Amino acid sequence: MEQHGNRSTYNIETVLRKNIVDSEYWRNTCAKLQTWEEVVDQIFYDVIHVEPWMSGNARGASSAFGLLYRLFQLQPSEQQVDALLTHEDSPYIRAIGFLYLRYVGDPKQLWAWLRPYVQDSEEISPSGENGTAVTIGDYVRDVFLEQYYFETIFPRIPKPVNDEWVGKLHGMGLPAKALGNGGQGGPDRRGVDEPNRRPASVKASLSVAFGQRAPNRASAREEGRGLGAGMKNVYNGTREERPRSRDTRNAAEKQHAEAAPSAHADQCRNRDRKRDSDRHRDSKRHCSRDSAHDIDARPPRDHAGESRFEKGNGDRLQSSRDAFSHKSIQRHRGSFRHHDRDASHR
Repeated sequence: MEQHGNRSTYNIETVLRKNIVDSEYWRNTCAKLQTWEEVVDQIFYDVIHVEPWMSGNARGASSAFGLLYRLFQLQPSEQQVDALLTHEDSPYIRAIGFLYLRYVGDPKQLWAWLRPYVQDSEEISPSGENGTAVTIGDYVRDVFLEQYYFETIFPRIPKPVNDEWVGKLHGMGLPAKALGNGGQGGPDRRGVDEPNRRPASVKASLSVAFGQRAPNRASAREEGRGLGAGMKNVYNGTREERPRSRDTRNAAEKQHAEAAPSAHADQCRNRDRKRDSDRHRDSKRHCSRDSAHDIDARPPRDHAGESRFEKGNGDRLQSSRDAFSHKSIQRHRGSFRHHDRDASHR
């Protein structure tokens, strides 16, 4: 079967792909599988959910996406892909077959693959035993109508193709609106289920998935993964739940307002203490002067030596003045002499 899109990344989001190929499960298990049959057997034994990331507090890509990535590399034939979609041993084998088509299938040819399964009644729990059970038909419609899948992102389906699918589903009397999370619905894992409705980036989605603060969810953290993972609000600088009752919330805000003046007074006192400490430090710094540069700390002056020095300087100055006067007199005499000689010539 010909693969559509990027032949090196298989259209998988970059961070997820890096986590797949860097994991021990990939090196020790997935990379050693050489045939399509071996991958299918491994899916049967290892896969317990089809989320892209491990459940709970574990870190790293899930076994389902590691084995899916190995299928991308093996490039199964159309008959093998069809065998995945109709496999009877495990619904997770079928789900990975649909994910394979969602990532590397040609969007213009996908309806022919999906048409027989949009009403399939077999049940599957995309998030595992703790998640909500849905039918394969619900899962297929949600995966192919929605661009986001838990905390990752699918390749974009062209708008005309998506509109064609919606029209055909309406013609069959089936819902054509995606619920998210593989058909389970529930909170948006990407962190956009907020009043501001700001779209989340993949980085923000991964930040929420790893229990980190996301740019558009600065007031919340997600503890662990799984459909029932709880969100804890940061209220007044703590991780306590914000009171939901209006009366309770007003009482808490009133208590916070009453405590504000004392907190402001403590802040002013701390500022004054710091300012006094700085002044004391500066005064000590100016008082402890270096003796090499302190004029008061220099050794006493030798007045006798200074008298001799000043006397010698005075003698030299006087002799210089006498010499200058002698030369000036000679210069004036010479000018008079030259004047007399010139007058005699005339």
